[in-house]
Amino acid sequence: MTYPASTPQPGERLLRSWQRSQTFGLQRGHQADPCCLSPAELRRRQQRHRHLLTLLQRAMPLFEQWQQGRPCRLLFADADGTILLSTGDNHFGDRARRLALATGASWHEQTMGTNAIGTALLEQQEISVLGEQHYMHANAAISCSASPVLSPTGELLGVINISSEAGEHSADMLLTARLMSLSMENALVSEQQDACWLLSLASDAAGLQQPWSALIALREDGQLLGANRRARQWLPKLDPAALLARLRQGELTPWGDGMALLSRRPAPARSRPVAENATEAAGLKLLNHGVPLLLQGETGTGKDHTVRRLHKQSRRAQGPLVAVNCGALPTELVEAELFGHAPGAFTGSHKAGRTGYIRAAHQGILFLDEIGELPLAAQTRLLRVLQEKAVVPLGCHEPEPVDFCVVAASHKDLEAMVRDGRFREDLYFRLNGYKLTLPPLRDYARSAFETLVERLLLELHGEHCRLAAGLMDTLHASSWPGNIRQLRQVLEVAGILADGGVIEAGHLPELPTPARTQEAVQDLKSATERQIRKVLDDCNGNVSEAARRLGISRTTLYARLKGG
Repeated sequence: MTYPASTPQPGERLLRSWQRSQTFGLQRGHQADPCCLSPAELRRRQQRHRHLLTLLQRAMPLFEQWQQGRPCRLLFADADGTILLSTGDNHFGDRARRLALATGASWHEQTMGTNAIGTALLEQQEISVLGEQHYMHANAAISCSASPVLSPTGELLGVINISSEAGEHSADMLLTARLMSLSMENALVSEQQDACWLLSLASDAAGLQQPWSALIALREDGQLLGANRRARQWLPKLDPAALLARLRQGELTPWGDGMALLSRRPAPARSRPVAENATEAAGLKLLNHGVPLLLQGETGTGKDHTVRRLHKQSRRAQGPLVAVNCGALPTELVEAELFGHAPGAFTGSHKAGRTGYIRAAHQGILFLDEIGELPLAAQTRLLRVLQEKAVVPLGCHEPEPVDFCVVAASHKDLEAMVRDGRFREDLYFRLNGYKLTLPPLRDYARSAFETLVERLLLELHGEHCRLAAGLMDTLHASSWPGNIRQLRQVLEVAGILADGGVIEAGHLPELPTPARTQEAVQDLKSATERQIRKVLDDCNGNVSEAARRLGISRTTLYARLKGG
């Protein structure tokens, strides 16, 4: 067996793969012909692996931070080698689709020969396959790096792959694939439902609780429930139950030739998503310490979605999230709805009394949406509740302690309302422990907008649904007065009309006027008005002469002067 002289000599894994490719009867010069799933079967398989795809979406910030515009694609293939997700650079994406690096295509070695996806699956080890190292000549134009994803019990689940043009590949692509697969594996270990303890192991203290550290999920009695790949290397010489007994107090303790750290808190029932940006991460940290958050942003910018995400990640995730639209509360019942009331507290009150939103949020998070709509009288009582952490229901005299964190939101300028006397200044400062400002969709950078569109398409229709070439530019250029809410509705309609396939321009409902077009129209209108006024001045106000010089009728000129 010979290899191209220009290609680095492959290691043992590549050598074994080439031998398998020959055994499969593949011919290097023949066209690679991958097996492809039907759209319906692809949807079913994506649905079956929905949780893995969700975990991968949570790890996407690592890929996006690393990518920084480099022409490459991130792929996820299942244990059969079938690509279920493909995202990244669109220019290389067109080339990748021509090379069958598209969703639904299988890259098992048996049909595609030596390649990063298929070889990583069979070897169950990470690997890079560069250019001519591919067994099939047809695949020599690309280079790929892949890392397998294993379940907490060691079962092969799939593989993360990063592909690029052969000349654009770099060594850190394999590192990124490895870190993303480790992040997914750690999330799977952490969410073992019966786990009460998470045990982190490393050769030294600096390596503890890092993505590459060993992670073990244990029951209360020390029974092993799951472990990541690094931990499985330690298990033959480790007695988890015995180590658990030594680490009950959560101390950092050396043992044998390593270190161990036991988390004091139970492992979460489900893995929690990472914050979407640094500002949100800071808000989450402060919220966990009881600091109130204030969300500001136009209608539709995703304030409610942000609060739900923060709740799921917070220390109060097991408690309730009570959302209150202050603008929808009946004026005469605002205080009864917020603070609750005793049985028969007032005419028309509920016979059994009402708990009220604030008491319902005990040990959880109270989300006060459109806080600017709250009447001043209710603002006064709310301030007292926030200060004293106790509420007095209507018709009662004794305060009831209540434990909750508060998140308020508004699309209005609350500072201006404070200056105008329409909102209490002391309540504003009480609520504004930390401000999160959500930008309008028209201010999104192209990369952030594209990431949002891809995430919404995945949520609404699955990964197989995508935009036709050039359509992303059309969407990004639009003004989106309804922000994310409007974009989501447009994508939902378009995906349904496209049967979950490729969304073409004809599938889109009427889009808002592009922002730049609106500006241009306004500028043209202003210029026209200035020109009309100038001609009228030159004609000393003679409408007939001005109309003649402008080449329009007097009726049209009168209409323009009236703003028509």
